[in-house]
Amino acid sequence: METLVVPWFDANCLLGPQAAAPAEAWLDLDATIEALAAVGIDRALVTSAVARDYDPLAGNERLAGELAGRAGLVPCFVVLPPDTGEFPRGDALLAYLAAAGARAVRIYPRLHNFGIGARWTAGLFGPLAEAGIPVLIDATQADWPEVDDVLSRHPALTLIICRPGYRLIRWAWPLLAAHCGLVLETSLWQACGGIEAVVERFGPERLVFGTGLPEAAPGGAVSMITYAQIAPEARAAIAGGTLERLLWDGGRP
Repeated sequence: METLVVPWFDANCLLGPQAAAPAEAWLDLDATIEALAAVGIDRALVTSAVARDYDPLAGNERLAGELAGRAGLVPCFVVLPPDTGEFPRGDALLAYLAAAGARAVRIYPRLHNFGIGARWTAGLFGPLAEAGIPVLIDATQADWPEVDDVLSRHPALTLIICRPGYRLIRWAWPLLAAHCGLVLETSLWQACGGIEAVVERFGPERLVFGTGLPEAAPGGAVSMITYAQIAPEARAAIAGGTLERLLWDGGRP
């Protein structure tokens, strides 16, 4: 019988108005907290939809203001490569994140029109890797050869792939074997036995729990981890332990 308390910590939560979704699909802060709490989640790494769909700087600022004083809700800032001067670089970027309590960053290269190869991100990933700041990227925003290139150039980087579908397993397996900094977020990893397969082959630290809220209801994401046939310690690590360590300890998966 399991005795460990599962520390649910959502790695993939989007807040605020979205450009391509009707208003009834948006969730404000109170509605987000309520939706998470309904399935037992009281901690979340939160990204601004305004930062994704409108302007990263404006959205990040709005997010920091909304989350100020909200225990358990951690800002995840959307960032851009520094070459155009839209974002600071190096130590200035790290100071910008620290000032708002942002413990991770998220990039949308296809949506924001840049590549993640060395030509475009030479001044971005290096400082983040050295500082132990995880980078989140949706599976639809970069292809797997690009992911391979990034992690080959920055072996200290933690790169969390959000919402990788089960059909990507043949892409993911070789890269999980090659790069210890590659982590999969679980909200769309819905292959039969998919959670168990990653845990058995690569370890539970290569998965972090996420809901995909509000684009997906959180109950299904919780159920996948709750009913996975894995050890209690592995379940606790996926549900929140690994993410907490990545955000605060600068640890590797």
